[in-house]
Amino acid sequence: MKKIHKTITLDVETSKLAARKSNFSQWVRDQLRSERNKMESGDYTQSKLNRLKRIEQITELTTGQLLHQLERKTDAEIQALIAILKMSQS
Repeated sequence: MKKIHKTITLDVETSKLAARKSNFSQWVRDQLRSERNKMESGDYTQSKLNRLKRIEQITELTTGQLLHQLERKTDAEIQALIAILKMSQS
C-alpha cells in the first residue's frame, strides 16, 4: 500500500499523549479505520445524522459548538437545562 504523508498539529497536551503511543502513525490509521467502520456498520445511521442536522439548524450551533457552550456552564446550570429538557418530554 502506498504511504501518503500527512502533517498534523498538536498542542502541548496532545503532544504528550501522542508521545505515549509506541507507533503514533499506526494508532491514527487505526482510529480513522475504526471511525469508518462505525459509519459503515450503522452507528451513524441516517436518522442520527438527520437529528444532528436538525439540532444544528434549531440552535444555529454545530454540535461541537453546543458541547463547548455546555462545558462552560456550571453543574447547576447543566442540571437546570437537563430538568427543562426532561419536563418538555412529558
